[in-house]
Amino acid sequence: MSTRIYILLDILEEEFAFAVQTLQNAEGVMAVDSLEGRPNILVIMVAPDREKLAQLMIPVLRALGNITEDLHLLMSRGETLVPCLFGVRDVGSYIRQMLN
Repeated sequence: MSTRIYILLDILEEEFAFAVQTLQNAEGVMAVDSLEGRPNILVIMVAPDREKLAQLMIPVLRALGNITEDLHLLMSRGETLVPCLFGVRDVGSYIRQMLN
């Protein structure tokens, strides 16, 4: 079974094309979709387990950190979606919590 995370990003408009290209080239990214309004990007990442997902997600979030105005992560647990809403500064603590 694989683990999924849905990432909602609010990217600065002038950096939107860069963000989409970065996301499309990132390992583990299954889909990148442009949204109307805010947030303006939806990303779906998949990995075999939470640890691998965190390893794949951290470099992506770091690459977009300076151009991201807001971030929401929705972590999948099998058939149930569990929303985890927080600001960009809290990503590290959330990932550590996920891995425990």
